[in-house]
Amino acid sequence: MRKAGEIRAEFIDFFKARDHAFVPSTPVVPAGDPTLLFVNAGMVQFKDVFLGTGTRNYTRAVNSQKCIRVSGKHNDLEVVGLDTYHHTFFEMLGNWSFGDYGKEEAIVWAWELLTEVWGLSKDRLYATIHLEDDEAEGIWRSHTDLIPERIFRFDKDNFWEMGDVGPCGPCSEIHIDLGLEPGGAALAADPKTGINSGSDRFVELWNLVFIRFERLPDSSLVPLKQTHVDTGMGFERICAVLQGKSSNFETDIFLPLIERLSEISGVDYEGGAKGTAHRVIADHVRMLTFALADGAIPSNEGRGYVVRRILRRAARFGRELGVRGPFIYRIVSTVVDLMGKAYPEIVKRAQHVSQVIKAEEESFGVTLDRGLELFENVALAAEKTGIVDGRDAFTLYDTYGFPLDLTVMMARERNLKVDKEQFDSLMQGQRTLSRARGKFITPESEDFKGLADSVKGKAIHFVGYDRHTVETELIGGNEKNLVLDQTPFYAEGGGQVADQGVIKGEGFKFLVKDVQRSGDLILHLGEFAEGGLPSPFKPPVEVKAEIDLERRLATARNHTATHLLHRALLQELGESATQAGSFVSPDYLRFDFHHYEKVAEELLLAIEKKVNAQIRTNRPLVVSETDYEKAVAQGALALFGEKYESRVRVVEVQGFSKELCGGTHVSSTGQIGSFVITAETSVATGIRRIEAFTGERATDYLLQRSHIVSEIERMFSVKPGEIFERFSSLIETQKTLSRELAQFKGQVQKAQVDDLLKEAESLPDGLKVVGKVLENFEMEELKGMGDSFREKCPSGAALFASEKDRKIIFVCAVTDDLVSGGKLKAGELVSRIARIAGGGGGGRDHLATAGGKRPEKLDEAVSAFVPLVREMLSQ
Repeated sequence: MRKAGEIRAEFIDFFKARDHAFVPSTPVVPAGDPTLLFVNAGMVQFKDVFLGTGTRNYTRAVNSQKCIRVSGKHNDLEVVGLDTYHHTFFEMLGNWSFGDYGKEEAIVWAWELLTEVWGLSKDRLYATIHLEDDEAEGIWRSHTDLIPERIFRFDKDNFWEMGDVGPCGPCSEIHIDLGLEPGGAALAADPKTGINSGSDRFVELWNLVFIRFERLPDSSLVPLKQTHVDTGMGFERICAVLQGKSSNFETDIFLPLIERLSEISGVDYEGGAKGTAHRVIADHVRMLTFALADGAIPSNEGRGYVVRRILRRAARFGRELGVRGPFIYRIVSTVVDLMGKAYPEIVKRAQHVSQVIKAEEESFGVTLDRGLELFENVALAAEKTGIVDGRDAFTLYDTYGFPLDLTVMMARERNLKVDKEQFDSLMQGQRTLSRARGKFITPESEDFKGLADSVKGKAIHFVGYDRHTVETELIGGNEKNLVLDQTPFYAEGGGQVADQGVIKGEGFKFLVKDVQRSGDLILHLGEFAEGGLPSPFKPPVEVKAEIDLERRLATARNHTATHLLHRALLQELGESATQAGSFVSPDYLRFDFHHYEKVAEELLLAIEKKVNAQIRTNRPLVVSETDYEKAVAQGALALFGEKYESRVRVVEVQGFSKELCGGTHVSSTGQIGSFVITAETSVATGIRRIEAFTGERATDYLLQRSHIVSEIERMFSVKPGEIFERFSSLIETQKTLSRELAQFKGQVQKAQVDDLLKEAESLPDGLKVVGKVLENFEMEELKGMGDSFREKCPSGAALFASEKDRKIIFVCAVTDDLVSGGKLKAGELVSRIARIAGGGGGGRDHLATAGGKRPEKLDEAVSAFVPLVREMLSQ
């Protein structure tokens, strides 16, 4: 049986033997592409080539690309684990032609690899083509021995698009018949019915896309100047076929993950519906491992929200296996063992991935069980109508952190639907699934397209590493953007901001405010301070381009300091403190790195001292160009999230650090002057951020702080060095006063409860019920009232409410006798009351909290408490 690693290697070697360059997979977090949350196909890294805005030094390529499909046009999440072959994360084996070979070679080689090299039975294979693609059908008929009756035409299923906009074209897919399925006799009579139907029997193996068009934002199609080939084969699917498995999850890609999960849960894996939880978790842990390793961070928007909802989805399936504590992080090491050889980046970041997942599991686990309990009640209430109330779905989201699709999935398992329209109306903008928007010009921009077409084929050179003023030619432009033959302006990239300056020509002066690169195009964005483009504009036009040198030098100081900081962090905190992002401007530098706790002050001081020592040593910088593999082998640090070509630029601070970097730098570290850390904060789980100043700004910062400290010493009449002890004493005094105040408030609250109990409504069996609005109370103070009520009242229930900043807070308390007797639950009471005020909440049976968003409904909600208690007691 072929192992997965062998299959991947055989595919790559097959095309390398046919003059294809092997190109490593890019990170699943796309660099510089605002149209995608995640890389969803192998062709994403070549998008600029397809659009004609970029080039490569090869015309044929092969690779295995890491892909994630959980959102947007290509979204397989809903069927993952339910069928045998869809995944959130998968590898796409692909071969490409950039204006080189066409349909004939693509089809013939695909057929050769599948049937001759891998020996698949031709009787089990089918080909589909686009409805209008006579050429592709002719090639299948004349250049392969596929039976013509096994060629089918489809419309939308055979027109491939990466997203809503971008390169696209007709495609020819190869499908395999995996054999009869239960009740599959009808399919045997008409395979076309099974193909593209989602059947587990007829599965797509390989998609041969013939890139011919570009989809514009208005949905129109325009022909590309060059045609290309873009193929994609699902690695997991071909492994299942070649290993003789009926399910991807039974291959050596997934079985070790499933076995590890069985060890953790104590529940053995079974096929069919009973194994859904195992399959979903095995799939999701792969997606999480690669997404986090490639730079995604759990959050409440964009790709971070996608990561969080996948993690919470997996955690919920863990409950089906009886696993209650954090467990997903324990499977990461198995993913690394299986895939670390092919993708070494997950080996380097395994600790980071595990700790981020564990922290997220711990956070969500606190509320998961309570949320599941609430859903059980919600589902029971919805059985009559078949619809889960949108307000309940919102409560699950807002209070318990359940993504809507998780609630929808659980509802579907009970044959229920969720009122999504009502849910959306209640969200009121709380959940924003917006893609991060860059400020650069995208290939979808009409300005960009016009300029790109006008300078097509012309080499544009950046000469600004050692030249600050250039006599050059204006070869394209409009009122806001200029393109030069040569430019000294650094385009934003690698975390460094763009240069600014001026471009002067006869009769005009253009202020450059930003510079952006897309593919081979360098665009100068700004405005005319004097004159405008010559009319008529007939390029080339002679111009003088001059950068703001002072701004450039300030930026260079901060960029070189960033390299020194990175190396110092690695030395002081360990090799896991790798870069997770950076921002370099003339004013300051910002550096994000992987670390799992606040950096102690003494370590920050040690890092500052180390960086300043390198500045005083005045180490020279040596810049060179070499092959990527050679540079990395010689110890150059490849920065996280960056995309590198085969030739790379190496920036070495002699004797201290060496990184791959395209940015601008000082010639020696002494030019930085000085370095000071101004802040160290948390960005996300497992990611810390340092902000710092250099040069004159660092000196000004330190002098200002020194004078502030001197003024404080004079204010408190203490000697230099004694201010810390004085402040420590003041803080202890404040803590003592706060404790005394809290005790006093507690006494006042108990007295208030005594008065309220006298006013309370009495129910049968001596029950006391209180519903009261209290002015200007904080949540903790209301909780204190609830605790006092439970302490003083032998049997009863209370609701305390207050309004703060146009929002309502509720606290409900129920005495133990009513809770243990199953008569009342504080969480259920407060949840129903909060709905009246446009909110939700819940909590423990004896004490629970909630919120409301309609202050005008406060009195109505509190007035409903006593009748609600009567109703629930009667039931």
